[in-house]
Amino acid sequence: MKSLPSSKHFTCFANARNRPQIPGIVCAPQLISSPQRALVFVVVYLLMLVGAGVVSAQQDDRVVATVNGIAVRLFEVDAEASAKIFSLQQQVFAVRKSTLENLISRKVLEMESARRNISVDELKNQLLGGPATVSLDQVEAVYLENINAFGSMSADEAREKIRLDLEAQARLKRYREELAKLRKTLNVELMLDEPRLPVPGKSDFASIGNSKAAVVITEFSDFQCPFCKAVQPAIRQLLREYGDRIRLDFKHLPLEQHPFAAAAARAAFCSGKQGRFWEYHDALFAADQISTEFLENAAVTSGLQLETFRECLESLESRSAVMADLRQAKRLGIESTPTFLINGKLLRGAARLDQFKLIIDRELKSRSASAGQQ
Repeated sequence: MKSLPSSKHFTCFANARNRPQIPGIVCAPQLISSPQRALVFVVVYLLMLVGAGVVSAQQDDRVVATVNGIAVRLFEVDAEASAKIFSLQQQVFAVRKSTLENLISRKVLEMESARRNISVDELKNQLLGGPATVSLDQVEAVYLENINAFGSMSADEAREKIRLDLEAQARLKRYREELAKLRKTLNVELMLDEPRLPVPGKSDFASIGNSKAAVVITEFSDFQCPFCKAVQPAIRQLLREYGDRIRLDFKHLPLEQHPFAAAAARAAFCSGKQGRFWEYHDALFAADQISTEFLENAAVTSGLQLETFRECLESLESRSAVMADLRQAKRLGIESTPTFLINGKLLRGAARLDQFKLIIDRELKSRSASAGQQ
């Protein structure tokens, strides 16, 4: 009997509110660490490779090799290397986003300095100027927390250094706040698109919503993952609010640390074979504990033919279906549950409703604008 591919490298992640944030990603693995020179080379190389800095969502049919006359096309290569390419795209996007924010800030300062009829440097001094009050208690608290770091420096010198540092931080904070206020007075529209992963194919059994929906949400999930369970109310709310404008495609990503996750995934597939996937899906996420007995009881309450369900559960077909989803997750570099792709845009963890809606609304607006230009 074949076993499922090992998922020991997959991880169950909570919402990013509890973890360090990386721009555009929730609970993402740490980006590749390399010397600055190597990073510059990678960025330049990728920009040369893809022109616009991201791999085109359209299939590139260019032939890049032949084997006994059989063509190997570029889109096939990209599909196999999608996770590595996406990692490089994220680095390019981070560089571009940071640079873009700096350019926007520069233009905001230039426009405001022109309005005030002063130089940009004078405007910066005004934004940085003014008193920066730091209390003795604040200085003393920092001094006591870091007393060993000052070495041979005298206590008075250390406290003075702390005071100056805290004042500088206070002025910088005020500068950023004032700059943000100035930015709000202008019409700033961001159109830099973040990288996208390929949208996986639609599942016949585990898809709900309009087959031609403008926005496709692909969910990689585990029925024993507590964070997957926690995000279900938000998913149901999205389906109610957006109606036929969105579609949800479910993909199985059972994690090795959850003993019944793989069996539950196979059981859910088998329920789909009988047209009851979403009823069974809801029963699994509503369960306090999943067991072999529960899988059969849920089949009965979901209206499944029990003997057919049992045969399917032990079949090669159900195992192959789950393995196919696991392989797809691996190709895309998806290692945590829940993970969502919203028209290919990556969203990791038990995201809040407003996080989903922000991406969906942008996608709908973008599609609407594109349709209006045609």
